[in-house]
Amino acid sequence: MALLRSSVASGRIKALDTSSARAAAGVRAVFTAADLEGSCQPLAVHLTTPGAVSRERPILAGDRVRFAGEMIAAVIAGSRYQAADGVELLQPEIDSLPAVVTLEDALAEGAPVVHEAVPENLFYLAHRTYGDVDGAFEQAGLIVEGEVTHPRVSAAPIECRGVVAVPDDEGGVVVWTSTQVPHLVAAAVAECLGIDETQVRVVATDVGGGFGIKAQVYPEEILLAWIAIHTRVAVKWIETRSEHMMSASHARDQTVKFSAAVGDDGHVLALRATLFSNIGAYGIRPFGPLLDPLGTAGLIPGPYEIRNYEFDSYAVASNKCPEGPYRGVGMVTAVLVHERLMDLVAARLGLDPAQVRRVNFVPAARMPYVSVTNHPYESGDYAAALDTALREFDYAGARKEQEEARREGRLVGIGIGSYVEYTGAGSATFEARGMADIPGTDTARLWLESDGRVHLQTTCPAIGQGVQTTLAQVAAAKLGVDVGSVVVEQTDTKAVGHGTGSFMSRSSVTAATSTHRAAGLLREEILNAASWRLDQPAERLSIRGSQIILDGANVITTLPELAATKESENGGHKLDVSVTYDAVQASHPHATHACLVEVDRETGAVQILRYVVAEDCGVIINPAIVEGQVVGGVAQGFGAAVMEEVAYGADGELRSGTFLDYMIPSIGESPGVKIEHLVTPSTVHELGTKGAGEGGTIGATAAIANAIADALSLGDLVLPLTPDRIAEVTR
Repeated sequence: MALLRSSVASGRIKALDTSSARAAAGVRAVFTAADLEGSCQPLAVHLTTPGAVSRERPILAGDRVRFAGEMIAAVIAGSRYQAADGVELLQPEIDSLPAVVTLEDALAEGAPVVHEAVPENLFYLAHRTYGDVDGAFEQAGLIVEGEVTHPRVSAAPIECRGVVAVPDDEGGVVVWTSTQVPHLVAAAVAECLGIDETQVRVVATDVGGGFGIKAQVYPEEILLAWIAIHTRVAVKWIETRSEHMMSASHARDQTVKFSAAVGDDGHVLALRATLFSNIGAYGIRPFGPLLDPLGTAGLIPGPYEIRNYEFDSYAVASNKCPEGPYRGVGMVTAVLVHERLMDLVAARLGLDPAQVRRVNFVPAARMPYVSVTNHPYESGDYAAALDTALREFDYAGARKEQEEARREGRLVGIGIGSYVEYTGAGSATFEARGMADIPGTDTARLWLESDGRVHLQTTCPAIGQGVQTTLAQVAAAKLGVDVGSVVVEQTDTKAVGHGTGSFMSRSSVTAATSTHRAAGLLREEILNAASWRLDQPAERLSIRGSQIILDGANVITTLPELAATKESENGGHKLDVSVTYDAVQASHPHATHACLVEVDRETGAVQILRYVVAEDCGVIINPAIVEGQVVGGVAQGFGAAVMEEVAYGADGELRSGTFLDYMIPSIGESPGVKIEHLVTPSTVHELGTKGAGEGGTIGATAAIANAIADALSLGDLVLPLTPDRIAEVTR
């Protein structure tokens, strides 16, 4: 399959001539919106959040296009090249309409609306007030104001997306797709196609990296399933890089204006924030338009004891590609806001930025602590993370280096990024957000295969986060078997019960906890089966490697022997168990990043001279994997701070459609990172893990941006701080 995508951001489709494409060599079929009518519904997002609007997203645009890259028609051919040639022969007639691209465009009085049912281009407007904000501002001796803008960015994984759909013999479909949320894809396919969910099997392929961009349901997945069922043939679509940059969800695209009432010692007495999030043309399934607007607003108080807080959060429709999740969803901008605030307070009062953070941190003695926005921080020591980072960074020495450099006319800056994040939330969290398409639970299934090896599937597929190793470790430790004898399979919705998927750093929280519990049940089943078969008390039996041991010494059978025995001969004990875990609340990892940079006055180039992270992700399953997550996350934070930006023209045309125009850090630009681990176990579940996949990006963006701002004496920040923007300041 190849797709005709709109070349304009806003317009009406007058006509679409498909005759030449249908007659082209190798073309089997051409499908338009008219072909789907009555048998394929648009993608809907089910929200219960009062005041939130999320328009249905057509699988193929029929009469109107709303962003450059929106799907209009599909060509099916015998080869990828014939399909692409067929698309070139399609002749759409589109009358262009005025496009709203920027936040200012979309919110301007009398602006064209993206959807007639979304007046003023507002998907959602949230207003919240906590505590006595007005009173605190009236009494404050100092008011500090600021503004930060985080650019629209792309996760840009090495592998683009891909889907293969195959009809089965019973009117259903099997979909192989590069997704982080296979069960959510299955539910959406069933709903759109009007079939039972049991008729849809989704297999998560090796995605090669997700970072959140694959944590949603895309119209291509629905379309291929529909084509497979209606043509009764297997069909494949492999995304090109240009398609990916144009139509795979973007992220961030936020501006936040803030003001704080501050005491003489730097303590933040109250905080006001106004957030603008450019959602694009549609809210995506399953999150709708609420992901960044609510996530950012809720975490702006961060690790600080701010009890008076007020915000307005705007989710704005525009003629851009839909916005979706990307590593550190909502939290990256929230941390950028509160860490910029801490530095601005320090500058206004002539205080050390580290000391301002210490004054404002939630003390460890106050844990567990419920933030003003009702985030329940179960454990943590934020001051300890700061102190550890600054000690390993040699903060005092770095300040001396900075003074010497400035005397020499060099631009050297120091940045700090302290944060707390939320990970692995359960059903109650998503219910409270009104996101009805997200179950919040995750399931693990473990079974003993005939060769004596233990197989594991969870609802959190591998997306480069190393679950083949970490989940095998968790299962092996509970069972008593060798790690190498545990096979962690990629997620197949027909092989494991329902669950949420791999996002929100769920793997080491919800997937690991369900795996741990399932391993405990499987261990009981194995020992009870051996007890029945060999007539020995189960309490005298144990598992060691592949052997069943009596009284800690004598081998009485092996796992392969037990697995080869019929269930009836094992006393009816089924060596196949499943556990679904629903976290009572999110877990809350935290960290401090410290960064030393030098900015070249002539070229505007940024060089990171030193970088330290002191992180606390609770109990660590595998230190090497945690450190890999941190280092990779820092690289992506660096990219957002200094080089990455999805750029559009005033007409909504994408200007950064290739890696020639959209810059991402290579190994040459990525900083070396020194990592220190602190461990305060989560009290939410028995493993004590908190999640480690997103913190590198969350802390790095703020730390690097603050370091550059320190070097250049900047106030407000507009990222990325590219050489041309820096040159405007230094010249």
